[in-house]
Amino acid sequence: MMIFVNILVVLAMVLLFLYITFIFAPGIVVYFVAFSRKYNSKPLSERDLSGTRYEPYKDILLPAERFAYGLPWKRVSVEGEKGIRLCADYLDNGSDKTAIFFHGYRGNPQSNFCTQIKRLNELGWNILGVIERAHGDSGGRMLGLGAAEYRDVLTWIAYEASKPGVEKILLYGSSMGGAAVGFASEHITEPKVRGMVIDCAFTSPKMPLIHDAKMRRVPYRMVLPIIRLTAWLDQRIDIYKSVSDSLSRNKIPAFFLHGSGDLTVEIEQGRQNYEACASQKEFCESAGAQHILAYPAGDETVKKRFDSFLEKYFEN
Repeated sequence: MMIFVNILVVLAMVLLFLYITFIFAPGIVVYFVAFSRKYNSKPLSERDLSGTRYEPYKDILLPAERFAYGLPWKRVSVEGEKGIRLCADYLDNGSDKTAIFFHGYRGNPQSNFCTQIKRLNELGWNILGVIERAHGDSGGRMLGLGAAEYRDVLTWIAYEASKPGVEKILLYGSSMGGAAVGFASEHITEPKVRGMVIDCAFTSPKMPLIHDAKMRRVPYRMVLPIIRLTAWLDQRIDIYKSVSDSLSRNKIPAFFLHGSGDLTVEIEQGRQNYEACASQKEFCESAGAQHILAYPAGDETVKKRFDSFLEKYFEN
């Protein structure tokens, strides 16, 4: 009998060792690698675009990016939760309309939104390009894939809404930034927020983790619960939280934009967010466009539909 018990103890210890070595420890490592502070990516003009999703559109993107970086931005900051200093670049065109941009994972406003910034500048809008928490000059040691950043969205809305003369605010989020805007949507009560653009946003923070795990052939079904627990203990965020669920309580007009060629966040996730949204809404598919390129790679129909959305909700 004792031999049998000893065998069970040894097996249990072996299984525990294997679990810690191949499941628990990798889950902890993945969490800190994925969620730890990121430095904003280099401008496209300083990168080799050969073979990347940007290469086919470099004749559009590079001039627009040079234009965006060349604008007379003013660095501004606010205090977020727990005293985190959040930074943004502000372009004051003296307008009563402001677009607040929230970039994606390891992104930056001037690169992620160069063509959109160019268009809105042509229309005379003020532009606030947010540098997300745990990116660039903004504070914070950890990011939240939208599950933490949505609170920053509310902070920036309050900042801009308090400015004299600003009467209409557009929120524009791409990828992680789009998820943050989606999460924030159910909490927004500021009447100056007239509309939002949800560009290639995922349906839950766990989805990009699953995508990355599949690419690396990591057993995500076993690792994800560890990442979820660590994120909750470290940041009090739930990576299983649903963007679609938040949008089901949204009352702000929303324009959903997604590329049909998006391999990072499949267009089905964009459609799911759109279908769940409770407010007035539009869905615009950008044919063949890859991740975060739905607007710059879009044809004239995409541009016209975006302009029509702005005219409908911001020109009255």
